[in-house]
Amino acid sequence: LAKVDKYAEIEYSMVSSPAVSQSSIDLNLKGEFYNIGKHQEPPFTPAAFSLPSENNNMLYMALSAFTANSAAFVYNKAGVLSLYITDDMVPKSSPFRLDTKTFGVFIPQIAKQYPGLMMKLLVRAENNPSITFQPKNATLQATGTVTAYAIQHNGTLSPLFVLNLESSVSADVFVRGLSVAGHLTLNEMKLSLGTSYVGPFQVGSVDSVLRTVLKTVVIPIVNVQLDEGYPLPALGKMNLVKPQIQIMKDYMLIGTDVDFTG
Repeated sequence: LAKVDKYAEIEYSMVSSPAVSQSSIDLNLKGEFYNIGKHQEPPFTPAAFSLPSENNNMLYMALSAFTANSAAFVYNKAGVLSLYITDDMVPKSSPFRLDTKTFGVFIPQIAKQYPGLMMKLLVRAENNPSITFQPKNATLQATGTVTAYAIQHNGTLSPLFVLNLESSVSADVFVRGLSVAGHLTLNEMKLSLGTSYVGPFQVGSVDSVLRTVLKTVVIPIVNVQLDEGYPLPALGKMNLVKPQIQIMKDYMLIGTDVDFTG
């Protein structure tokens, strides 16, 4: 077991005996994320895949989309795929502020009912995010909700509206040390109205504001977590030398030389 953080660990146990030949050793490892102390299987199964015949490097490791999706399942089950956003988290250079004045430009009812108040957004995943690997492309699809609140002077939160969110992001995956890490970039975002507490309004009017919030606040916070990396299986005390990643269908392939230090 490799501990990731206070929520997750990865099981890298062998699922079959090693296959030994004159030139190589093949190991089939589990590679599955679990909630710490509670190993529950996700509602999906891994797709079978096989490594290409390559021998330019000393070691090849393949991580399947199942491994990444098991991580999404674990973190969603732990209830951590949600984020409150306040104005102090929005870059000062942004033309948009999280207050009823800004949103009142697009939804006049907000400025009339809640003049001069700051706002708070709750962005929350509704289902497990889905990661897919296609040749040279890693994509994450996520569905969720964005709930907007006006912050009353006594701290009470008054709900304004709930939007349904569908988003697609590209993932750049890289290896650092003995960990695999990533960086997300927003591709597409679609909004639809779930509930309005301030009367009807056109969802498209707030699209640019929420797109800015996703790009400048939500995704950078996720990228900080992804940048910390997730441990790869290691054989004794070893360092990876010039690792290279290829995104294949249903898995990513890491080819690397190895320096054993003891």
